[in-house]
Amino acid sequence: MVQAVCTLAAGTNYKVDVTAGGHSVVSDQAVSVGGTGAGPTPKELLLAAIGACTVQTLMMVAPQRKWDIKSLVVKVTFSEIPDPADASKKISLIEELIEVTGNLSQAELDAIERTAGRCPVLKAVEGPKQVTKKAVKV
Repeated sequence: MVQAVCTLAAGTNYKVDVTAGGHSVVSDQAVSVGGTGAGPTPKELLLAAIGACTVQTLMMVAPQRKWDIKSLVVKVTFSEIPDPADASKKISLIEELIEVTGNLSQAELDAIERTAGRCPVLKAVEGPKQVTKKAVKV
């Protein structure tokens, strides 16, 4: 099981201290909405998780496929667009731009794009899931 513990920082509205895997990170909201701007927002952390996972997935596969990747940058953006099934509703659009340098053919770039879709974090966001919640008094 993978776990992250998120604790509201004392005396703040939105600043959250996150610990995961022995590491710490801060999440917050912008000052304009009552936060302190001390760290990325939860959506930004999600995009960072997707991008980092994509980079790592590609770099795990690259040696096996003999891809000549010299540098790799994944830019992940979030926006909302009209739902194609119901224009009165919005759906989330997450886009990844994979910028890669190296001696790569178009076929290899196409394979890199397909392989990026195998990122486990992206699969967790896209695929079927069950989310449960339980509030307890401590």
